[in-house]
Amino acid sequence: MGGGWDFMKPDIFIFFKDYKKKYIGNDIMAGLLVAIIALPLSIAVGIQSMPEHISTNGVQIGIITAIVAGFLISFLGGGRFQIGGPTPVFVAIVFGYLSDPAIGLLGLQVATIFAGIWMIILGITRTGKIINYIPHSIVVGFTTCVGITIFVGQLKDLFGLDSASGAELIPKLISYGQNIREFNYVTFLIGIFALIIILVLNKINRKIPAAIIAIIVCTGINLIIEKTTGNQEIVQTIGSKYGTIKAEFYPISFAGFGELNFGKLIVPSLVIAMLGAMESLLSATVADSMTRTKHNPNQELLGQGVANIASVCLGGLPATAALARTSANINAGAKSSISGMIHALFILILYLTLMDVIKFIPLTVFAAILISVAIRMCNFPLFFKVLKYSYKEAIILLATCALTIYKDLVWGVLGGMVVVALLNIPNYKLKLNVNKEVDHDKMVVKVSGPLYVFNIDKLIKYISPSSVMPHIKQITIDLSEAKELDATASDRIAKCRHAHTSGAVEFEIQGLSENMQKKISTFG
Repeated sequence: MGGGWDFMKPDIFIFFKDYKKKYIGNDIMAGLLVAIIALPLSIAVGIQSMPEHISTNGVQIGIITAIVAGFLISFLGGGRFQIGGPTPVFVAIVFGYLSDPAIGLLGLQVATIFAGIWMIILGITRTGKIINYIPHSIVVGFTTCVGITIFVGQLKDLFGLDSASGAELIPKLISYGQNIREFNYVTFLIGIFALIIILVLNKINRKIPAAIIAIIVCTGINLIIEKTTGNQEIVQTIGSKYGTIKAEFYPISFAGFGELNFGKLIVPSLVIAMLGAMESLLSATVADSMTRTKHNPNQELLGQGVANIASVCLGGLPATAALARTSANINAGAKSSISGMIHALFILILYLTLMDVIKFIPLTVFAAILISVAIRMCNFPLFFKVLKYSYKEAIILLATCALTIYKDLVWGVLGGMVVVALLNIPNYKLKLNVNKEVDHDKMVVKVSGPLYVFNIDKLIKYISPSSVMPHIKQITIDLSEAKELDATASDRIAKCRHAHTSGAVEFEIQGLSENMQKKISTFG
C-alpha cells in the first residue's frame, strides 16, 4: 500500500478512481437486498443482547448499530465488500456484560470505546495480519461454540419462558428447566414455523429474503390468532414487550462515569476488540477468496475501531463485519463499498418509516432468525473433520470448545493458542524453505520443511490469487519434502486451490503421501 501513511487509506478512495457509472445500479440493488436481510437480523441481535433490567430498547439499539457501524465500516474499512453491523457473535458477550452490575450499560459503552481504540492502534501499528496466525482448529471450535451459545440463548423466546434468566450457557439451561411450566405451545409453533420457512427458503435460494418472508407470514398468523381468540397476549410481540418504538438515536450519557470501575472494563474491552478483529478479518479473507481481490487488514481494523466508537456513542452496540451479509452483498452483484454505505442508508429509511409496523412481530420469530444463524455456525461436519484430522488438531479443538463453553470466548481462543504453541515446539527448530520456478505460463513451488499455522504464510504469498502473475495458467506445488501439514495449512492451500480452479488456472499438488493426501482433501 505504499510507504509512510499511505496504507491508512480506505478502500473506497483507492477503488473510486476506477469506479464506472454503470456500477452504481449494481451497488444500489445490492445495498437494498442486504438492507432487507440485515434489518430483521439486527433487530434480533439487539433484542437478544438486552437483559430484562436494561431499559434501553433492543429493537432500537440493534437498528442504530446497523446504521452507524454499517455505514462507517464500509466507508472507512479496507475491504471492498464488507457489510458491518451487530452480529450474533457478540450476543452472549454483550448480554453477560450488561448483566454484570459492575459493568452495566455505561460500562459496556466505555469498554467498546476502549475496544475501538485498541483496534485503531492495531491498525496503525500494522498488526492486521495477526489473523493469519489463528489456527483453523481454533476458528472452527470457536465458531461452533458461539453457534451453540446463540442457539441455547434463543430457547427462552422460542418456548415463551418469560421468567427464565441467566447470562451464561449452563445457568440458562438450568433456568429453562426450572421455568418449563411456562411453556407456550402457540409461541413455540409459530417460532418453529418461522424457522422452517427460513431454512427451506435458504436451501432453495440464498438470494430470497427468508427472514422477511418468515416475519410477514408469522406476524399474519399471530394477528389472525389474536383476532379469532380476542386475546392479544397469547404470543409476546415487540409491541407487548417494548410498547411504541420511536425512530431515535440515543447519544451516550456519561452520568455515573466517575463511579465506573475502569479496571473491570479492561478485559471486556480486549474481548470486544479481539472478537471484532477476528470476525471482520475472517469475513474480509473469505470475501477476497470469493472475488479475487485483496483487502487491507490494517485499514480494516482502523475502520472497525472508528465504527465501534461511533456506534456506542449514538446508542448502538459493538459491531463487526458480518460474513453472511458480506457474502450476500457479493452474490447480489456489489461492485464497491458504496453498496455497504447504501445498505446503511436504506436501513435508516426503514427505521424512520416502519416502526409502527414492527411492533406486531412476535418475539419468537426473531428467536427463529438467530437459531437459523446458529445452525449455520455449528458446522458439525467440518467440526468432526478437524477432530479426526490428527491428535494435535483434536486436542486444540476440544481445548478451545471446553474453555469457550465453561469460561468465555476469549479464554477459548487464548487457551487454544497456548495449546497450539506447546504442541508445535518440535517445529520451531525446523526451517521451512519455499522456492519458486517460473517457465512461461507454468509455476512450480517446491516446499521443504513443516507447514503449519505459524509459517504457512511463506507458501501462501506465492500461490494466492492476488499474488500470482496474470499470465500464469498452471500452478504446481511440490510437497514431497514437506515434513508436516497441519489443519490450518491444509485449509489455506485448499482455499487457494478452490480460488484458482474456479478461474482459469490449473492447480496441482504433487509429492503428497497417501496420509497427507487424505488430510488436505479434508478441506477441499
